[in-house]
Amino acid sequence: MSSDSSLAAEMSFLSDGDSSSSDPCSEDQNASQQRRELVEGQSFIIGVLSTRVEQRAYNLRPRKDDSVTIQRRSEFARLRREQQNQRRNKRKEAETLRQEEISAYEQFARNKLWKNLEELPETSDNDSEDITEVVAGDTSEKMGMGEWRPYFEASDTGLFKTTLKGANWEVERLALQAGASVVGLQSFTGDKYLFSCSGTIVDFFEESSMIVTVANLVKSPDAVEVADNLKISVYLLQDYKTLKGHLSYHDFYHNICVIQIQSPFHLPEKRFSSNMEAINFDKIYSRDVVTLGRDKEARDLLVTTGKIVPKSSKFDCDELLVSTCRISRVEVGGPLMDFEGNFIGMNYYHAKETPFVPSFIVLKCLQQFKLFRTVVRPWHGLRVRTLHAEGSIAHEKMQTNFHGAPGVVIEKIEEHSSAKASGLNEGDIINQVNGVYISNAAELGGILLDIGTTYLMDNPSSDLADSNKMAICIKVRSIE
Repeated sequence: MSSDSSLAAEMSFLSDGDSSSSDPCSEDQNASQQRRELVEGQSFIIGVLSTRVEQRAYNLRPRKDDSVTIQRRSEFARLRREQQNQRRNKRKEAETLRQEEISAYEQFARNKLWKNLEELPETSDNDSEDITEVVAGDTSEKMGMGEWRPYFEASDTGLFKTTLKGANWEVERLALQAGASVVGLQSFTGDKYLFSCSGTIVDFFEESSMIVTVANLVKSPDAVEVADNLKISVYLLQDYKTLKGHLSYHDFYHNICVIQIQSPFHLPEKRFSSNMEAINFDKIYSRDVVTLGRDKEARDLLVTTGKIVPKSSKFDCDELLVSTCRISRVEVGGPLMDFEGNFIGMNYYHAKETPFVPSFIVLKCLQQFKLFRTVVRPWHGLRVRTLHAEGSIAHEKMQTNFHGAPGVVIEKIEEHSSAKASGLNEGDIINQVNGVYISNAAELGGILLDIGTTYLMDNPSSDLADSNKMAICIKVRSIE
């Protein structure tokens, strides 16, 4: 019985197995079921990946209502505003500090000026810088001479802080000391404004001071003569006083005049130097210079540095030289100072350069003012130019043909002049006048002034109309 049961079970097992493998319909159903399960599984995986990609891309987009982003943006904007305000405040503080430094320097300069004025020694009539020597002629005596100052208006250039940049303290000290004798001037015809400029106090005696400046201060705007109903105001640094000035002498050819003022207290004076080396370009000498002027409103000292250059002035005056200093009109008539503190010229105005008349010419004019109350020089009818001016070819020929001998070249000869009849030709070089060698046109002008002085001293009772009788001996070398 038992054996039959086990056999039946085994047969049943085999029958089940065989039936599954042998029935073709059952096999097709199983394969279809497996394919469906595989496709459904792949579709599920693809759907999950697609959902994740879409969700990730969505999360990368900025949300307007994201509180974290809004807070960050607000914080960045606040920091940016703070940085801008800090930079703006720093600029304001720097500008305020700069203005304070300027004010402090100006106050320091004023205090230093007054201290230097107190330490200045008393001037002596025998000071060697105050002596001029006659170059040619019979008047070989030495005469103590005064000093003088410039002309024009408008203080649009140069306050003391910046214009002496590059100069050492010794030069600044000399400029401050010399600046005490520099004044501002202004003239009127009646109540109508005429002219403004600077000037130099060159002499002080018994409450009376003499100021040298340009003759433009007193010239009529319509004619070469002194203006009618002339009024002159002089602006001093000392106690900011304004005094009334009176015309003493004038010479329109050299553009020089002397103004006299009465002062209840002593005014420092500074005289022009008789040194001629600074303008002699055939010799080694420092050409560094400083211009000085006085602003009549603020009473500030106006200074500018530069160099003397071998160039002829554009003005119609042979004696003028040129410096590279750029000055304003108010500084015209002021002195030109070298780096040793000597006044070596008086400044005029030009938009592109600063012409100046050498100090020894000023001294010789003052000498004639003092002796004869006028300036006299022989008229020779020659227009000359210094050889080294503006790269003259004649200078090169002179150096080659005459071994570097100095002189001036004749540029033009006026018609109906004595020079025209003497046989001189344009292009000839003059190197001697009355036996004295010359190196530039300014030295020639100085010799002519000495000839005028000699003539007036030899003929004290002669009429100035007879001054055309003065004779000069000129030595000429022709350049082929």
